[in-house]
Amino acid sequence: MQTLSLLQIAPTLAEFFGVHLNSRASPVEQILQFAYSHKPVPSVMVLVVIDSFDYQFYTDFADELRWIHELVKLDGLLFECETVSRHTTPAIGSILTGLKPEAHGILTNDDVGKSKIKSILEILEDEGQKTAAAIETKGAEPLWGRIGYVFAVDDREDIFEYDRLIKRHTISVLKKQDLRLAFSHLRAIDRFAHRGWDLSAAAKVTDENIRAIANAVGERKGLLLICGDHEVHLKERKVKQASHKKAPATVPLIVGCP
Repeated sequence: MQTLSLLQIAPTLAEFFGVHLNSRASPVEQILQFAYSHKPVPSVMVLVVIDSFDYQFYTDFADELRWIHELVKLDGLLFECETVSRHTTPAIGSILTGLKPEAHGILTNDDVGKSKIKSILEILEDEGQKTAAAIETKGAEPLWGRIGYVFAVDDREDIFEYDRLIKRHTISVLKKQDLRLAFSHLRAIDRFAHRGWDLSAAAKVTDENIRAIANAVGERKGLLLICGDHEVHLKERKVKQASHKKAPATVPLIVGCP
């Protein structure tokens, strides 16, 4: 399996949509060829980042993530991507810009909206191609007036409800015929990991949400990209890593035309 970097996602999107992105990372030719091979060529793409969805989680919870695994088996693509940060905000900044955290400068929640670097969402919007984001309110606020469709979801204790709203907004915006790229962020796995709750329950709900989003993408004959942002933060993992030389963390990148 080819090992990539999360930095290659934005350049791949930029290449597909024909816009310029300032990144030294190269587009993933296999994804581009996959997209172009479908007739009609997808007119819309949806990028879903699943918080704390690392490669080991993807394999350990294969039974609970049955539909996501099925997407790979049914003519999908699977890559293993090296991460760029152990934290969500800088990782998502890198996914959307193709730049390392020290280059885009979005290191904490306080930095959101202050960076002069434009995301692939904003670059596309500047070129007249409509984009959307369904994310937590603090991340959404800087995008108001800068991209076509912004859906802000307030953080809450009921993280399943949070993800349900993200899913609902993602599905609803796919009804907009001028939409070219949508970005969404699901957080149940991360919340359950931090709280020490049953991760299999979070995996099952996440899989169901992805399936619903994929069905909506399929109705538009679009392309779905699913990836993690960083390694899952589990105490038992930290103990094991402390006793061994730590290898770079990786997350899955899954691409399919549902």
